[in-house]
Amino acid sequence: MLLRFPPRGGRLLALAVLLLLSSHLAYSQTDALSLQEAIGLASSRSADAETSRAGVQSALDMAVAAAQLPDPVLKFGVNNVPADGSDRFSIGTDFMTMRSVSVMQELTRTEKRRARAERFNAEASAAETQRVAALAAVQRSTAQAWLDRWYAARTVQLLAEQTASVALQVEAAEAAYRGNRGSRADIVAARLERQQLQDRTDEARATEASAKAMLRRWVGDASSRPPAAPPRFDVPQWLDALDDAAIDTLPDVAAASAQAAMADAEGRVSRAAKTPDVTVELMYSQRGPAYANMVSLNVSLPIPWDQKNRQDREVSAKLAQANAARAQAEVLRRNMVGQILGKRETLRLNQRRLDRYQTTTVPLARAQTEAALTSYRTGSGSLAAVAEASRKALDLALERLKLEASTAQLWAELAFLKPLPTANQPTSNVGVQP
Repeated sequence: MLLRFPPRGGRLLALAVLLLLSSHLAYSQTDALSLQEAIGLASSRSADAETSRAGVQSALDMAVAAAQLPDPVLKFGVNNVPADGSDRFSIGTDFMTMRSVSVMQELTRTEKRRARAERFNAEASAAETQRVAALAAVQRSTAQAWLDRWYAARTVQLLAEQTASVALQVEAAEAAYRGNRGSRADIVAARLERQQLQDRTDEARATEASAKAMLRRWVGDASSRPPAAPPRFDVPQWLDALDDAAIDTLPDVAAASAQAAMADAEGRVSRAAKTPDVTVELMYSQRGPAYANMVSLNVSLPIPWDQKNRQDREVSAKLAQANAARAQAEVLRRNMVGQILGKRETLRLNQRRLDRYQTTTVPLARAQTEAALTSYRTGSGSLAAVAEASRKALDLALERLKLEASTAQLWAELAFLKPLPTANQPTSNVGVQP
């Protein structure tokens, strides 16, 4: 017995087809937001926030300032003014009273000034590596938000298609009941299936709204545009030849190494500071008109009285901090290697699973649904069997979509370990092409 839909069911089917066609046309005519465009927008928006160059410029300016001699000190004074007697508080009668002006200059050694400048240059390098790492994080988070948005929208679309199919099943069950070919239980079961799908659709729409809001944090108003087709989720080629040189170019590893270099520079500053600097003062003193004026030259030199408990301790502390920073950089480097290799293999495994879904699992589910529908049309099967097969096909499609979404997130973590260069955010690191 063939499954015949009543005129109302035919109208519903036609309406569903028209809705799907109109949504496809609207999607194709809308200016979709591609992943590459989203990355560019996020990089531009982060230029004054997450990835600002202000920290780099600040350290470079401090490096120039640290390489200069300290400012000279201009001193004025009146010495040896009588406090009592007939010349009390007179500054021009007593032969010992002098009005003095002097210039004092600290002669900071070239080695010490160079060490301070190198320290701030190392800070600038560290700030730049942190800026690049932040840019990579911005692009990675944007890619993940864009992918969440795409798969949330795809889930809603998949559930909407299934809802239209279940609506036709409800119509078919009602028609069969009116023709004494079905039971009231089939109608109730079909309606219950439709309500459950509506709940799942509402939940998926809430997830889509949340994903859109998160994408807005990175790209602004462009998040309202529908996402374009996603890229291929292939393993980045540079991961196939992962060596020490490639690891060292990763922004997080480079940032940790730069922090260790800055700690080494601070150690050199502390060692240079062990030797004190000489301060020279030239003074001109004016006395009363009956007496000769005076010129004085003073030289002062600090005395390191207790070096083993002061300067030596400070140098030791700085060296220990540098050793700790190098150890932390090495630990981070090893962890990065392990994580990257693990994620690379997981990505490849997920790709094989997706291929099985595409070539075997999904076709089998489709064949099962068609077989159940054929049995129902010939009178040897039930509408409940059709609904069950359709439900299993939907669950498999959602499982495949969930696996593809997690694979996409894994791909984004690997593809954006290094930032892609953009017109708004140039970077010395070579971008990983997806």
